[in-house]
Amino acid sequence: MTRAFVLIAAVLLWEGCGNNLAGPSSTSSALRPPSNIAALSVDSAHVRLSWTGAQNAADTSFRGYVVAWGAIADTIAASATQFTAGPLGRGAATFAVRSLLKNGQASDAATITWAPAWRFDASPVVATEYNPSLQSGSPGVAAGSAARNPSAESFSSPGIADTTMDFYLYGPAGGALELVSANVYSAGWHTTVFSSQSTASTDLNAPLGAFPPDNTFTLSSVIVADNTIYYAKISGNAGEVYYIRVHVHLTGGSFPSRTAEVRISLQKVPMLPYA
Repeated sequence: MTRAFVLIAAVLLWEGCGNNLAGPSSTSSALRPPSNIAALSVDSAHVRLSWTGAQNAADTSFRGYVVAWGAIADTIAASATQFTAGPLGRGAATFAVRSLLKNGQASDAATITWAPAWRFDASPVVATEYNPSLQSGSPGVAAGSAARNPSAESFSSPGIADTTMDFYLYGPAGGALELVSANVYSAGWHTTVFSSQSTASTDLNAPLGAFPPDNTFTLSSVIVADNTIYYAKISGNAGEVYYIRVHVHLTGGSFPSRTAEVRISLQKVPMLPYA
C-alpha cells in the first residue's frame, strides 16, 4: 500500500509506520488523551488534525501519539500537535488520536469525523458589491460580470454555468456589506443558506472542533467582517446540498464599488457537512 503523509510541526520525528502498527497494546486509565482535537479540509484528498498535547507529554515515559483512521494507524513524536492524513477518498472518515507511552500503553481516543474538500484559494476571487445604477439588461445578463453587478460567485453543482449565482456581495444604500443568497436576487438561481456561526481568521486554515450544526443554517444573508470565515450550504441539482466555507477579506473601495477577496472551500460530495 502506498500512502502519503504530511507532518506539520516545529519538530516532527517519525517513530513508526502505520503498516506495522496494528494499534495500542493496552489502555492506561492514568494516561490522558490529547484535548481540543480539531480538523481542517486541506484539499480534495487530505485532512489536517490538530490538538493540545496530553498533560504528561513531557514525561520521559511518553512516546508520542497514535493517529488512526480506517485500517491505518501511525505513531508520531511527542512534540507533534498536528498531523495531515491522506490521501483520502471522497467522503468522511473518523480519526482517533491517542497518547502513547514507551511501554505500549495508550490512552482512550480523542475522535473527530471530517472529510477532504476542494479548495479555491490559490488566488482569490474578487467580488464587487451589487450596484443598481450599474445594472443593465436582465438579471441573467448581468450576473458574474466584472463590469456589471452583482459580481456573482458560483462554486457548487458541477456542470452548471458560472452565471448561475450561489451568492453575491451587497451593500444596501452604502451600508454594511453582506453576502446574500442568489435566490434573493432572482428566484431562478441557487439558494444559499448561511450559518449564524463564523470564525475570525486571516485565511481558510482555521481548524474546527465540529462543523456548525445544521440548525444554525437559517440565514439568507450575513453581514461580513474583514478576515472572517462564513459557513453555508447551497442547493444544487436535483435538490442536492453542498456545504462550503467562505473566507472574506475586505479590500476597500467606496460605495457603490466596494470589493472583497473571496476564498472558498467546497464539499463536492452532496449532503456531506464538512468543508
